[in-house]
Amino acid sequence: MMDEVNPMAEMGLVHDKQIIIEPQGFLTPCNTLRNLAAEFIDRGAKLYDMFERYDSVITYILNRDNVGNGSDAGKLLAPFLRAFEAGDYDLSKYYRENLPVMPGAAEAMRYFLNTLPTFIDTRMYEHAAYALCEATDIPISIVNASTLELDNTNLSRQTARDLRKIAGDLGKLRISKTQYELNVPVELDEDEVNMISALDEVFLKKLQKSEAGELMQNTSMVGSNEKAYALLDIRKGTQVDLDGTAYVGGEQSDFQVLDLVKDGNGLAISFNGAEFAVHGSNIAILSEDATVVTVLVSKFYDTGIQGVFDLADNWNREYLETADFPDRNLVDDMLRRHPKKLPEVYRVTRDNVSEIAAKSDAFRTKLFKKYEKKPVKNN
Repeated sequence: MMDEVNPMAEMGLVHDKQIIIEPQGFLTPCNTLRNLAAEFIDRGAKLYDMFERYDSVITYILNRDNVGNGSDAGKLLAPFLRAFEAGDYDLSKYYRENLPVMPGAAEAMRYFLNTLPTFIDTRMYEHAAYALCEATDIPISIVNASTLELDNTNLSRQTARDLRKIAGDLGKLRISKTQYELNVPVELDEDEVNMISALDEVFLKKLQKSEAGELMQNTSMVGSNEKAYALLDIRKGTQVDLDGTAYVGGEQSDFQVLDLVKDGNGLAISFNGAEFAVHGSNIAILSEDATVVTVLVSKFYDTGIQGVFDLADNWNREYLETADFPDRNLVDDMLRRHPKKLPEVYRVTRDNVSEIAAKSDAFRTKLFKKYEKKPVKNN
């Protein structure tokens, strides 16, 4: 079959670079779901941590697919939000009033939108994503986010009471702190076994055929598989190959898409990334300023991935002040923002990935803690 002819390409009017962004950790320095749980659910932060741990262990350690696919903690949270009387308006209002924006986020997005095809694909609920758009002048048309419609679900009083009791009971469980290695046979510790058993009972039995189970089924989360499919769909639509694609993420669910971009010789940036995300990247950044990404993306736009590697290998103030850059203003602005210490930028290799991943994960944890919602109730 003959290749499709792109008339825009024939006239030389198409881009050969594009950028796809997961905003959490990059444009907003917080875990939007955890903060939401802490706001509306009694012991909500711990409940969210448990759901996240459960999803991670059954997906990546036990390789089960009956509940999780790398971002299903948002699904598991949904019925509990409803049981504690949260509605869609409440979520939208909460995010409009409380969503923190990373310094430099609006400036970075303005540069991307004016320079190359830009897309946002995020595990955040739409309520949070749209609040971020409003705060940073991002057009909603470029956003794909997780969908949750609380107002369409009417829980019976008994179901709501049951869910609140379940939340209280789960809050008494201990969350294991054991670190597991991927793809290595493990024996789960007692706390892990107890948690998985309890949550299996809740989600695979008690709630499966209830209104709560229907709400979970109707909640569409953007997880690792969805992000990979979105990348391929965007690529098909823009006709920009992976070697012309920059991806900025840091979620655990970004590993697969980062790895695809990296293997395709594109720019795979872990920005304040979780440990797993760093393993999928070829560049890691630790910073509380989003503008540093514009410097790397402008270099990528001009020279491709090798130019970014050269920049990362020479990441010091003297080099940044004297070297040639495609957009000198971006570099000078970043340097002005950081008169004492530069953002940390690393080229990720097989030799240093474990060290950088641990460092990035610790930085992310500290950053998110700084912006976490302080629970009103005892938590």
